[in-house]
Amino acid sequence: MPDRCPRLDYGRVSKGGAVSDLETDVEGIGHLLSDRMLAIPDFQRSYSWTLDEVGELWEDLKQAIDESSPEYFLGSVVTTSAPGESRDQVIDGQQRLATISLLLAAVRDLLKARSDAREQAIESKVLGDRNLRTKTPEPRLTLNADDNELFRAMTLPLEGQDRPKPLTSSHKRLLATYDYLHSKLEELIADLGPGEWQEPLFDWYEYLLKNACVIHVTVSEEERAFEVFETLNDRGLNLSTSDLLKNYLFRKAGERMEEAKSKWTRAMATLAAAGMDGDEDTFLKHVWASKKGVVRVKALYSLIKKDITTQDSAIRFAAELAECAPFWTAMYDRDADSWKGMSDGTRAAVDTLKNLAVEQCRPLLLAALRRFDGPGVESLVRHLVDWSVRWLVVGGGSAGTVERLYATAAQKVTDGGVTSVSGVRELFLGKVPGDAAFKDSFGIMAVKKAWQARYYLAVLENASKGDDQPELVPNEDVEKVNLEHVLPKNPSPEWLVSFTPDEAQAMTLMLGNQVLLQERSNRALGNAPFATKMAALAASELTLTREVGRCDQWTPDEIRQRQSRLAELAVTVWER
Repeated sequence: MPDRCPRLDYGRVSKGGAVSDLETDVEGIGHLLSDRMLAIPDFQRSYSWTLDEVGELWEDLKQAIDESSPEYFLGSVVTTSAPGESRDQVIDGQQRLATISLLLAAVRDLLKARSDAREQAIESKVLGDRNLRTKTPEPRLTLNADDNELFRAMTLPLEGQDRPKPLTSSHKRLLATYDYLHSKLEELIADLGPGEWQEPLFDWYEYLLKNACVIHVTVSEEERAFEVFETLNDRGLNLSTSDLLKNYLFRKAGERMEEAKSKWTRAMATLAAAGMDGDEDTFLKHVWASKKGVVRVKALYSLIKKDITTQDSAIRFAAELAECAPFWTAMYDRDADSWKGMSDGTRAAVDTLKNLAVEQCRPLLLAALRRFDGPGVESLVRHLVDWSVRWLVVGGGSAGTVERLYATAAQKVTDGGVTSVSGVRELFLGKVPGDAAFKDSFGIMAVKKAWQARYYLAVLENASKGDDQPELVPNEDVEKVNLEHVLPKNPSPEWLVSFTPDEAQAMTLMLGNQVLLQERSNRALGNAPFATKMAALAASELTLTREVGRCDQWTPDEIRQRQSRLAELAVTVWER
């Protein structure tokens, strides 16, 4: 195996006669870690590699080592340094550097577990060493503020230190990466004897140190780091909108960067606490739409850049994100603090919007949570459920049209142009599908999703009993109430006496053919003929189910007539 990567020092790169401040060098990634003190800036995303990327890297490196390949290229790593800073900032390469560090930590830990003193040499060279003055361990690589405590405990633990509990998705990915790599290394040495098991570990260590190469690009001026970050994205780094926006806001904040960092971190921590880290771009899209109108994620960053051009505007927007984050996560969580003091029906409606997967209304609901009082929010939530169901059933034009309508209304609420739910309703007059169109579409629709059919039937059941807000109280307890297709999905020959094969296929999923039934009864009925099902249906405590059991037969005409009756009731439930 060759001694190391070919060392290609291009010095200062010349462009069009001018000398650039970019310096490039090819070196082993292990040497990059051992020769420098590196840090991931706070504007960078947290650790994002899954076991797909980690597994692919492992297999590629294993093949290169097994075949004694002179080098394996890991791509580029871009760093920048600033006067007075003890660490170079990593602009591109975090995922690879962190993953290789965890791999080297696993090598170290396997040696340590078998009492091989050489583990200390590996640790001090590529993971970190003690500061001569303070006597505290100093890691070679530090991650951003969200990930660094856990990463340090994994790569350079303090004596007696317990590993912190994982709090975010990135923490879980770091732990999963280490566990995967540790297990793979264990497999390599499992069947080797006392004098042999160390050799595969040293092969990996030396290959990572010398032959797993990166093109190291150094940017000499600190102020160019942000620009390089964006340029790398243009060249295919494929950063998320939240990555780019964080970078941009911190740059614009200037000497107030710590203030911007604090507000940004507060917003993202709220998302993470709700298990929604990974949804940052959707959050940003909804916040911006609630302020400025409809927007596509791909265009969001460029629009924000055009609008936020000063230090003050950057700080204000970061503060706005921190304010909006709790409201936004609450839109997907009926138990969030934002709904305290509101009715059970409103909380159920929050679940309904979530389960119906209607996203166009989110900017308007976000604006209302920020600007309206409790009764106003409750009233609007009811309208959002009604309008969402009507558009879902009828279709109501393109999704883009509905999205623009909601975003425009949200903008007016945010700006203070609309201050009440009645004002919102005026904006939607003539836009939401009317009674005739809703009734006609409801009367013929098939419902494929079981939850959706259960919701429609539960709401209509509540309405048949006189509930004054039936659409806000879906029955979610499938242990008590389940969905029964009267004409079964796989009809027996007895069913095909009343239905042609084409009719059976077309009508099974019509809402008129579906009923709610106690789960135990549902299991017992199965594909039984209607004559067998009648007694169980007629004995149900649910009005709409009992009506079906009182029919003398179940034919295409009964299904159409029942669905027509349900459609008449639906018009009175989901109001315009």
